[in-house]
Amino acid sequence: MESFIENLRIIIGESSLNTLSLQNVGYAVGILFLFLIFRKFFSSCIINVLKKITEKTKTEVDDKIVQSIEEPLRFFFLIIGLFAAITYLPLEQETNQFLDSAIKTLITVNIFWLIYKLIEPLSFGFKRLSKAFGSSLADDLEHFFVRSTKIIIFFLGTMTILQQWGINIIAFVGGLGLAGAAVALAAKDTVSNLFGGLTIFADKTFKKGDRIETDFCEGFVESVGLRATKIRSLSRAIITIPNAKLTDTAVINWSQMTSRRVKMVLGLEYRTTSMQLRKIVKKLRTYLSGHKKINNKELQGVHLVNFGDSSIDIDLHYFTEPTDYLEWRNVVHQNMLDFKSIVESENVSFAFPSVSMYVEKMNEENIKLGRKKS
Repeated sequence: MESFIENLRIIIGESSLNTLSLQNVGYAVGILFLFLIFRKFFSSCIINVLKKITEKTKTEVDDKIVQSIEEPLRFFFLIIGLFAAITYLPLEQETNQFLDSAIKTLITVNIFWLIYKLIEPLSFGFKRLSKAFGSSLADDLEHFFVRSTKIIIFFLGTMTILQQWGINIIAFVGGLGLAGAAVALAAKDTVSNLFGGLTIFADKTFKKGDRIETDFCEGFVESVGLRATKIRSLSRAIITIPNAKLTDTAVINWSQMTSRRVKMVLGLEYRTTSMQLRKIVKKLRTYLSGHKKINNKELQGVHLVNFGDSSIDIDLHYFTEPTDYLEWRNVVHQNMLDFKSIVESENVSFAFPSVSMYVEKMNEENIKLGRKKS
């Protein structure tokens, strides 16, 4: 008991202790004890009411929010108990000011603790990004948001508490600014990749599953993270490229094509007549205009373009509705078979590189003259 009284003298001062009566102390301790006992009961009653309300909703976000505020709510009732207990103690003005500041600090801590606990439940929006950009970017963005927001909340809470106690925070913030500049300089590449990932996300340059082509590689996007993007190359290997490089180079997104181009040349033999050429060109145009998987809204071209070394060339230029690579290849495959059937229907053959040699027949007189000269 003597040690307890000695501690009270140190905390609240000698003169304040002399004015305290046993009754005041008893009331204060009793009030504090009651709040310690019933704080769990009070908070549980409020939490149970909130849980009944949230159970009626379809989302789980409100359930997580209620779960997050449970501990700060209990601490809030403890603060109320401390405040109520102090009011029954006749203390000096300086001691009262000190305890008031302590109560304000506890309230500030509780408010920022509550905000700190609510950050993770309120980050549910990043889950929706996993379908578009893959779980990697969504998880990275969520972790980045949660960690950075928690750091900001902790920093703001610390600054608020220091200001409540009359501590000059300007010099403190200035020192943090110098330290932050040094860290930012050392982590320049990391920051560049971070902003590169945010740029890809904001501009919707590509998403998970897209086939892209860059100066570095070509393949399908496996995942988009805050630091780097993983691409499955056409040889099925994983290539990891820092986001800063992807934002500084041209990126071709083949998956965002509205239609896919086909360009080929049909080389026909020189023995093909002009009438046959007209019929073949007409049949090819009719075929393309009536094909269900050919995009007729785009410009099409079937024209004679060149008299080559070994063939008369017909240029074919059109667009398919399917943009998926394998489906596009299947359409082109069937088109080529049909093109060959059209050419063969006119009894025309495809040309191939060849060299024709013409040997002049010499008569007997030319042969005799040649012998006499020799």
